[in-house]
Amino acid sequence: MADVTPPAKPAKGVAAEICQSPDVNQPGGPFHPSSHPNIVGRERELRALADSVRRLIAATNANSAPAEQTAQFAQELADIAERLEAHIHPNYDRYATNRSAGPPNNPRDLFQYDYVLGPYNPLALPLRTEWKDPVAYCYAEFTHPYEGPPGCVHGAVLAAAFDQVFNIANMMTGAAGPTGRLTIHYHKPTPLNVPITFEAQVASKSGSKIITKGLARCGDVMTVRAQGLFIEVSSEKLAQLRSKVVS
Repeated sequence: MADVTPPAKPAKGVAAEICQSPDVNQPGGPFHPSSHPNIVGRERELRALADSVRRLIAATNANSAPAEQTAQFAQELADIAERLEAHIHPNYDRYATNRSAGPPNNPRDLFQYDYVLGPYNPLALPLRTEWKDPVAYCYAEFTHPYEGPPGCVHGAVLAAAFDQVFNIANMMTGAAGPTGRLTIHYHKPTPLNVPITFEAQVASKSGSKIITKGLARCGDVMTVRAQGLFIEVSSEKLAQLRSKVVS
């Protein structure tokens, strides 16, 4: 298969400028209303809770508190966790939808608790997304909670980011579907605390198979190249597959 021409790079400094303002799923980010019937009316409170946990994750990775104070923090947080766990109900519908609200206008409306971009998941990656037809961009500045080799972003985190930016490219071109295969080529270490730009573009579509290609850059240096195979599946089929898994 012929290679796809790499997408044009955004103007120099775009990633750094975008990363300075937090996204919807990061502390201090803008408010985004939810269409989830079990979330509507408590978006701000859930965001505040998730943001506080994100701050705790970052602080846990960077603090130098003495042992006695660390133990005190751990006990206080354990108490909070126990109180919060008392509100976990087995019948809570994580996948409820408000059909009267119409089609979603933001990927996060479909993925409220998604590991990569969910606004109510404190593990969500610090990705900001942008669509410039026919290219999808994600901008990120990964901090120490995402560390792999010393001073570098973990390879699994980069793979997750690629899967997401590929998904955006696919959805925006009307060719969405679950990941069948994701191939990552790590050319150079991707550093922490530096703006990183991910780019993705649908390379080809044959029947239900979609090939999407992309790369990651730190400034002008390409650090990672990736390719994904995706299988186009109807929303009805996806719902059936999900019900079999969770039943």
